Amino acid sequence: MSRSHTFTFERTGRDGGRIRLDGRKVAEVRRLALVDLHPVPGAPALVGTDVGIPLYWRQYANHQDPERSLDSHRRLSAATTGPGWLRLQATGATRSRSALSTFEVTFRAEARGRVAVEVAARLEIPAGRGWRITPQPDHGELAFCTLWPAGVFSPTGREPKRFQSCLVQRGRRVVAVAHHHLESPDKQRLRLGPGDRFAWAVEDWNPVIEIGAGTRAEAGVCAYMWDTHFGLRVGRGGKPVVLRPGTVRTACYTLSVLSRTDAAALRRRAVLRSPGAAADTPVYTGGRHDFRATFRNAPDDPNTAWPWQRVVRRGRVGDVRFARDARIGCGDHYSLRLAHRRTANSAWEATTLGPAFGERAFQHGGKLRLTGMIRLQGRGRVRIALRVHRAGHGSVFDVAGYEVFASAWVRTTGREWAELRVETPRLSPAPDRVHLLLEFEGVGRAWFDAVELKRLP
Repeated sequence: MSRSHTFTFERTGRDGGRIRLDGRKVAEVRRLALVDLHPVPGAPALVGTDVGIPLYWRQYANHQDPERSLDSHRRLSAATTGPGWLRLQATGATRSRSALSTFEVTFRAEARGRVAVEVAARLEIPAGRGWRITPQPDHGELAFCTLWPAGVFSPTGREPKRFQSCLVQRGRRVVAVAHHHLESPDKQRLRLGPGDRFAWAVEDWNPVIEIGAGTRAEAGVCAYMWDTHFGLRVGRGGKPVVLRPGTVRTACYTLSVLSRTDAAALRRRAVLRSPGAAADTPVYTGGRHDFRATFRNAPDDPNTAWPWQRVVRRGRVGDVRFARDARIGCGDHYSLRLAHRRTANSAWEATTLGPAFGERAFQHGGKLRLTGMIRLQGRGRVRIALRVHRAGHGSVFDVAGYEVFASAWVRTTGREWAELRVETPRLSPAPDRVHLLLEFEGVGRAWFDAVELKRLP
């Protein structure tokens, strides 16, 4: 059936080009990433133009480091074609060429003119010092595929969010990962072997990854359900591993599409994976927080709820305990608690405020005021802060470039509660991201309650 279809390739640069099927564009490669992929000509994109599928190996940890990602020395070869198919070769390396990447990428026209992409990836370590691999607890360290489907996130919040779950199919068994915003075990270390499939659902067109022959992978889903990483596990025991010269690793997969009918049938058969204890994570509710709400009892759809996150900035992670306290509160019995056995700096953070996360836009020229009640026992200090990003002031993904407006530090309060307050100047241009920080530094225990953000004219 595919013989009636013809692929063509138009080069746009050393590391990119456009792919057309019967004269109509169905995909593009830019900087060695697959973007603007359409399941059939004219259909909405499965992969958008902002975040593509890398056609090179990389480590998940700090993958912008040119020694962890093999996207230096990029080259996309001229295409070879046949009846109903087109094949490209993508090559890259770390900046020092300590690891070499080769991806053979075949576009194929399937039944009814649907486009499938077959990828065979090869990683080689040449002569030299080898390549150091950082441990990754949630999925395989050597990522050969990262899929961010189009429409899972809108940076402006104007477009509706697509896809409400992920599906993992192993033979006849199907499990579902519900669309929630938790770092939880149902999203981690998803083991996949040859023939297993991972799909996003349910829309008119639904992307599905099928693991190829000889490949055993571990996948991990982003806490915010934005992307999924597929990788090979190479480390054991949480220690770094050095791949020695002469090492070769391979992986293969096919990216294709499921119709709404087929994806819905899988969803009906699926058994839901549980987020476990992570469902007790406190929820950002807006207004005045009494910290009763968690993902387990949140009044809203988990798909629209966002968490208070845990961050350790200094000190050993094992010396810090985060908890939603159900016995101590200011006026009730609930609060957020931080406990340090040794000196550390940690914080509860709400990082999902703004139009991209379903809230109304911030006002141009307006002010923000954050208040909260705190209680502190031990040798340390505590404060609350606003971390603000404004359009045109660097990347929204680099929090080091955000502006920080903080209250004064407060030291030990004993059994008494104290109020903290911070107010910004007039913000122009208006923020597009705002973070709330509840911070403790030192040794002991700190509680936070009655936390409230107000928008002022």
